[in-house]
Amino acid sequence: MNSLQTEKVVTAGWFLYLEPLQQELVKHALELYHRELALQSDLPDYSFLVFTMSKAYEGFLKKYLLDLKFISAKVYEGRKFRIGRALNPDVHTNHRDEYWLYDDLAQVCGPELARQLWETWLQCRNRVFHYFPSDPNIIDLETAAKFLAMLVSAMEKAFVCKISLKK
Repeated sequence: MNSLQTEKVVTAGWFLYLEPLQQELVKHALELYHRELALQSDLPDYSFLVFTMSKAYEGFLKKYLLDLKFISAKVYEGRKFRIGRALNPDVHTNHRDEYWLYDDLAQVCGPELARQLWETWLQCRNRVFHYFPSDPNIIDLETAAKFLAMLVSAMEKAFVCKISLKK
């Protein structure tokens, strides 16, 4: 996939916005993906490729929400804030508090981006990580590539929104 070319990714604005450790996680995920693609191995599950970049995505989102002033530095540095709750559009009205940010994000960057950030989180983090006997969420290499591209696209579009807000 064109969006997964390491040379292209490491020069992108969204990538340069990442903290150094997050950049390393993205590069590591891409290195592993390209290695597995070249080896044409047939592992039973390639979730490890996606989860590495999903960790960088979580860091990206927290920094992004901090920079948009949706969360404070204290919340950013803390251990209680949860992206999966903050971006979930389906949080019941009674449970929406100052950390529920879906509507704020939709208002600032548009409902399409808010939905994309949530769907990317849901597909590439939650569903990749969890195991259920009836649906163990095993992913093949092609699906892993799709999810990696989804993560890249979400960070790229969020970064474009942030840049446009600065202008």
